[in-house]
Amino acid sequence: MRIIFDINPCPASRPRVTRWSTYYPKKYTQFKKDMIALTSELYITPSESLLSVDIGFYIGMPKSWSKKKKESKHGQYCDNNADVDNYLKAILDSLNEVVYVDDRQIVEISARKIYSYKPCIKFKMKIIGD
Repeated sequence: MRIIFDINPCPASRPRVTRWSTYYPKKYTQFKKDMIALTSELYITPSESLLSVDIGFYIGMPKSWSKKKKESKHGQYCDNNADVDNYLKAILDSLNEVVYVDDRQIVEISARKIYSYKPCIKFKMKIIGD
């Protein structure tokens, strides 16, 4: 199964804690809302099998970069400060109970971060066993 989500990937962040409440930063909260909207359009029965996933995070380049820098970085591995495991956490949690019952079913992962003019997340899933 292959799915392309037309959304700018966002790394999962830690909740912020104040005296009065606990909350997630605005950017991550918006990403979660957008993913809910995108996944609600999918009509898939969640898999209960062990899974192998391959995920490509195509990261949008900052608007502040020059055209020359954007051209040189397009298609290159992303070297921003966000860890790939935080990107993984965000997407895998978003797909719980949509594509699979729980993300603990995933036993094999391949992931990459790449700069792109068109930000998106390319998700590929393969059933390993029953």
